Amino acid sequence: MALYVSAGTRRRRSVVAVVVSAVLAFAIGLLIGRQQVPSVDEQVSKVRSHAADIATGIERLDIEYEQVLAGADTAQGGVIEPLADIRRDLQSSLDDAPWIATATRTELLDSLAAIESGATAEVPLGDMQVLLSDAGAAIRSAFDAG
Repeated sequence: MALYVSAGTRRRRSVVAVVVSAVLAFAIGLLIGRQQVPSVDEQVSKVRSHAADIATGIERLDIEYEQVLAGADTAQGGVIEPLADIRRDLQSSLDDAPWIATATRTELLDSLAAIESGATAEVPLGDMQVLLSDAGAAIRSAFDAG
């Protein structure tokens, strides 16, 4: 024997089932989404860590520059090309760091240009070390990267 269920009741049950399914799907999606998106603190920490790595890379160029002065390498291959890669990384990090003012961005990029000019002119090693350490310190300071 079949029980008769009115059309209105069937519609109500269908609507309730759809609403419950939508709420569950939204809740599950929200939970999954929150777990996959890094927090602002995590993003800032990542940018600062990357900036510290960039500063260290700049400061290590003194070893390459010493080889340039000794004649074991060219300024182009030893300093200028790695500096171009560092500049790209720095610009990417600056794009990810909206809290850094435009004037500071310009100063950081100008410090890299000064390093490149110094390498091209083959300034004494001590002068290059000052340029490199100043640029590294400026990057750490701008990003508050310790």
